[in-house]
Amino acid sequence: MSFPSPTKTYHQNTYEAISPSRPELSTKGKNAFISGGGTGIGASIAQSLAKSGVTNLAIMGRRTAPLEATKTDIEAANPGTKVHLYAGDITDAEATKNTLAAFAEAVGGKINILIANAGYLSDLASITETDADEWWQGFEVSVRGNFNLLRAFQPLAAKDASVIHVSTAAIHLPYMPGFSSYRASKIAATKMFEYFRSENPGMFVLQVHPGLIRTPMADKFAPAADEMGLVFDDVALPGDFVVWALSGEAKFLDGRFVHANWDVEEVEAMKGELEKDEGRFTMGLLGWY
Repeated sequence: MSFPSPTKTYHQNTYEAISPSRPELSTKGKNAFISGGGTGIGASIAQSLAKSGVTNLAIMGRRTAPLEATKTDIEAANPGTKVHLYAGDITDAEATKNTLAAFAEAVGGKINILIANAGYLSDLASITETDADEWWQGFEVSVRGNFNLLRAFQPLAAKDASVIHVSTAAIHLPYMPGFSSYRASKIAATKMFEYFRSENPGMFVLQVHPGLIRTPMADKFAPAADEMGLVFDDVALPGDFVVWALSGEAKFLDGRFVHANWDVEEVEAMKGELEKDEGRFTMGLLGWY
């Protein structure tokens, strides 16, 4: 079972059109910052950006050891990429501001790419049975954390900077027990990134469902995914998709919400349709009433 898709081809692994080795997708000369960049989807995006030639790559996370391991792997395979490590928590506004400022100073220039990947899945319990602080942590990371990240990034960003928010297709799904914090916080974050785009004309902002990726966070809902017949996707898929999304080929998707599983060549063929329908591939209510 897979999510509904506007493209006939639904990818669960990476493929040639989104390969970071394509010259058209090169990020050489760019400075990129990734929150939650030490493991899982964030590490995959970091690996793919390095393969596409990104010059300076900052990865931020709460734990130093995974960051160091990812840095070692990336620089061994991609000597042209300089990896900058920052241990910290985006829920700390001052630390986040200082971290992005330190990266901008280290590279001696503006930040071209922001990947807002850090997220949190609260324990799967009902609203009345959950621990209140545990439930609210989803909002602390996805909403407050990304709020801090965007505020720290904006003054240091290139005028034509690109922002990718790693969201989730779960916000579209009907009720599943225990997901109130995760889905509500992701919906709030998605709307916040829409506002950031409107407030910063000239920047490219895209929200991406990364696919169903087996990460430590995903272990919490793996049994539910199995019950629904969902199959996990390869972790390389979101990384390579994001590289494509940052290229000129995807500029027409500015302000949209897309899935890494969708076939990009089929999506490109929809460009004319999308230009006539600003509401398609965005989050909203089904009508006004």
